[in-house]
Amino acid sequence: MELKRKQFVSGMVELLGNGHFRYGAYKSQPTTPYGMYMRTGSDNFMLDDKVCVKIDDYEIRLVTDEKNFELESKIEAILDSLEIPYDVIMEEDIQSEKVHVVEWAVRFGYEC
Repeated sequence: MELKRKQFVSGMVELLGNGHFRYGAYKSQPTTPYGMYMRTGSDNFMLDDKVCVKIDDYEIRLVTDEKNFELESKIEAILDSLEIPYDVIMEEDIQSEKVHVVEWAVRFGYEC
């Protein structure tokens, strides 16, 4: 499943452009649209004293000037094509920054 995470990141870089999708935060706000992802947790499921499944939870954030249905659909299509489960956990306009933000929770899981 680590391969799927790498494929997802490659797809996002291709979609948003080099330098517009990264892990963690930006030092200064880039031009929109841009995105980021961060690991939020990890679980190991055990069976007979052997780790058999590892799950890493991530949040993905997309920042645009205004709601962008087409771009959001393309991101969800990447997730669907890689069979990565996701859920929209936050969506709002941030008036002070004049941007629209969407966040997805995703799970990358793989057998150990």
